[in-house]
Amino acid sequence: MRDPSSVPSPRWHRPRHGRRGTLALVALTVGALLAGSVPALAAGPAHHGAAKEVSAFDAVDPFIGTELDTTQNKGNSAYGNTYPGATVPFGMVQSSPTTYRTSDGDQKGGYEYTADRIRGFGMTRLSGTGCEGRFSGFDFPVLPYTGELPGGALPRSPASDIASYYLDFDHADESAQPGSYTVGLKNGVRTSLTATTRTAVNHYSFPADRGSSALLVDVAGSNNRVYDSEVTVEGRTVSGWVEAASVCEGGGHYRAYFSSTFDRPFTAYGTWEGGRVTAGAAHAKSGEAKHGAGAYLVFPRGAEVTARTGLSYVSVDGAARNAEQETAGHSFEAVRAEAARTWKDALATVDAGGGTRERRVKFYTALYHALLHPNIMDDVDGRYPGYDGAVHRAERGRHVYATYSGWDTYRGQAQLIALLFPKVGSDINQSLVDLVEQTGSWPNWPHLNQSQQKMTGDSLQALVSAVDAFGSTDYDRKAALDSMVRTQSLPAGSSKRTNAQQYFSTGFVESSTGDSATSKTLEYAIDDFAIARLADRLGDSADRAKFMARAQNWQNVFDADTRQIRPRDRDGFDRGFNLGERGDQFDQATGYQYGWMVPHNVAALVEKRGGREVVAEELDRHTRSLDAGVYDTEGAYLSNQPSFSMPYVYNWLRQPGKTGEVLRRAVDEMYDTSPKGLPGNDDLGALSAWYVWANLGMSPSVYGTANLVLSAPLFDRVTIDSADSARTIRVTAPGAGGDQRYVSGLKADGRASTKSWVGEDFARRGGTLDFRMGTAAGTWGTGADDVPPSYTEGSDSRNETGTTPDGKGGLGSLDMSGHSLSREKLAAAGASPGARLPFGDTGVTFTWPKAAPGEPDNWVPHGQRVDLSGGDARGARASGISFLGLATNGPAQGTAVVEYADGSRQDVDVRLTDWTPGTDYRFGNVPLVTTEGRNLADGTADTARTVVLATAVQALDPSKRVRSVVLPQGTDRGVMHVFDVALAGVPGA
Repeated sequence: MRDPSSVPSPRWHRPRHGRRGTLALVALTVGALLAGSVPALAAGPAHHGAAKEVSAFDAVDPFIGTELDTTQNKGNSAYGNTYPGATVPFGMVQSSPTTYRTSDGDQKGGYEYTADRIRGFGMTRLSGTGCEGRFSGFDFPVLPYTGELPGGALPRSPASDIASYYLDFDHADESAQPGSYTVGLKNGVRTSLTATTRTAVNHYSFPADRGSSALLVDVAGSNNRVYDSEVTVEGRTVSGWVEAASVCEGGGHYRAYFSSTFDRPFTAYGTWEGGRVTAGAAHAKSGEAKHGAGAYLVFPRGAEVTARTGLSYVSVDGAARNAEQETAGHSFEAVRAEAARTWKDALATVDAGGGTRERRVKFYTALYHALLHPNIMDDVDGRYPGYDGAVHRAERGRHVYATYSGWDTYRGQAQLIALLFPKVGSDINQSLVDLVEQTGSWPNWPHLNQSQQKMTGDSLQALVSAVDAFGSTDYDRKAALDSMVRTQSLPAGSSKRTNAQQYFSTGFVESSTGDSATSKTLEYAIDDFAIARLADRLGDSADRAKFMARAQNWQNVFDADTRQIRPRDRDGFDRGFNLGERGDQFDQATGYQYGWMVPHNVAALVEKRGGREVVAEELDRHTRSLDAGVYDTEGAYLSNQPSFSMPYVYNWLRQPGKTGEVLRRAVDEMYDTSPKGLPGNDDLGALSAWYVWANLGMSPSVYGTANLVLSAPLFDRVTIDSADSARTIRVTAPGAGGDQRYVSGLKADGRASTKSWVGEDFARRGGTLDFRMGTAAGTWGTGADDVPPSYTEGSDSRNETGTTPDGKGGLGSLDMSGHSLSREKLAAAGASPGARLPFGDTGVTFTWPKAAPGEPDNWVPHGQRVDLSGGDARGARASGISFLGLATNGPAQGTAVVEYADGSRQDVDVRLTDWTPGTDYRFGNVPLVTTEGRNLADGTADTARTVVLATAVQALDPSKRVRSVVLPQGTDRGVMHVFDVALAGVPGA
């Protein structure tokens, strides 16, 4: 036996302030195991009676979220799709049962509480994903078998009839706690599971009165499609590999390896390959057949058998090494005890006090579920398979983390990890930087070492920025930002964002492309905001400004006429679209639900929607139903991600009491402690993390920052201890666990504060929040200066790139179709960057934009303010105003507003002809720049004649001074493009 002291300790470091920290593990080894009894397993679901305050560990019920609520039809599955099996925080292994329901043959692909049979005990699992039936994982399932073995062989090949080997069970014979699971099967076998980081340790207790004591290793039994597999039996070890499809079966396929060593020899063994079972055979290979190859292992009747099964994504040798270093010489009970201690340390990072037993069960189960992903990918020797197909080695002292549900987890789960486990956060960010280095691009849903696209948005950039904002900065930050800027700039060939060329050029994705076009624009704007915040933290002002301008692109799909975010095509807004339907414009949600998803600039959203009073009424109406789904509804959908930030909009409306009301209603109405207790797919911990933040009274809902929007806590006291860090956050809210539901006052770090938020320094360094609670909403957070920040930078910037160098049409697009104006032809016509363009004898002289190739050179109007003061603080004297621009798919008309220095305003019409009008110049437009031939995105050119037009000069009050003009909030049809605005001087002035 090895000297246990030589094994790196898996335990979290105890910070100087006295609490335990987080994952400092190279592997969850058991080198420092304590002898003694193992805590009794939790009693499964719905066993939570009244008692004194239950501990965090004992409060976790792994069965919560395992049952689909068939009474709900909301659009997505109405259950968490969690699993009750054994794992450790961020572990590579998830040792868990997977089920089958005989009444209808429903397998779900995971563990579903209404099932009556177990399909086996697998080694891998994704917690909470969608794609019902195609969840992936469940690699190398094992089935205990007690039937007859005629001639020493299985009676039939599992490849031909796997269902006959499924295992009857009853929930009354199940139990689970963090790190372990046990079930008594109807065939008399008692199966217990536990795990280290990379190793499943399973114990099987066979009955002595049955036909045999055997284990079937279904090496080709993965949940999704199998491409190939192989199994070998040698001595007391069975090993092999499988190549299987990734989550949803829509992306790549991964190869997983295992090596399972048993604590007693086999009395017999054999394999199956296709329909043939061969006693004594030691090798089998399946090809693409599901369940096509495997091994069966026979033990004496009534045997007690323990298997230590290492997992690796590098090699069989790596899997064997993982098992050896993590578990050799340690009993099942010892490993289970260490897994429990590991979870106790992890859960102790949040010490919540007060509240009912039920609330504690829901809270700590949510925290548990939030810590299951992402997962360590490197073996104990540091090797891991890269996204480029090569084997790499993790830097000493670090881990590589894999599997990210980006669209879901950037909205709170990643921030929770960064707050509680800052070292893990840094390793996550470095893992993603390495991913981009290996692939050249940013995917949004990488699974294991497969670079994949699922859902919309480019959310891993937002995730990295958010984790960085919370202080997890021990990674190559510059490389992260450089890769974001490189891949998310024109030309769009390195971007994984669908419709990236159109979005980068014109500032929105047109609705005719379908595929959630409108919500893509909102997601991309959030992603760009997150990039801008990372640039700001790194002192890169140029890229901050560039991406802040793009962060305001949500305004391109805001319809000023209906005051709603809605689908927009090149011909205008689709005002007949039913915003209550999911349709093809909004991903997994409705337009009403996405209508609140501008977390970084809520103030502008509120203003555009009609102001605080109007918007408060709309939000009140929206939150009457908190989980309405997506079928012809104006209600919210708080069990799905697009609604996650919505309740906190009340803070910007200066009604933080209503934020607390909505959160408490959601916590009480939507969540419970039954197997149906999660109202939607947990999506790798995203929904559970939202629940945790809702209870804490703070939320990182301005994604890409560490600002915390405050609400009424649901516990009397909370202490958050960041692991391996001196950061501590202490929250007191006496009475919050009872009837004191509203914040009536606050001291932040000992100082009275009426603000309903705390800034980024608080999340990074820690501090104290002492809430004074009451039974009714008061004045706290209701002042104009109390609201959380809105990031308005870039709102007035040019936002469309319509000119390109010849042969490089991919550097822009003016018309949603990849056509752009030639910079060379423009220059030949007098419109070189910075050139002066006089408008006849009107007294107006325009300046052609100085934008570099690939950078915005015109405004698509959504209310941008253009400074016309000429640098004079008093404003400029003017007799008239004209606009230089054109329309695509036009003409296009709108109303601008001239702002005088005395505070008065004057409406002026902006009406522009299409850019290829022939001789039909409307509205008195005059062509100032004419070119022959447009550039195309593929580098070629056409022969179309184009014009850039000046609008007829409109008179202004010459007795006043002009400060600025606000461009139209929207246009009637087409897309308007404004290159410059200029004033006519006052004669003799």
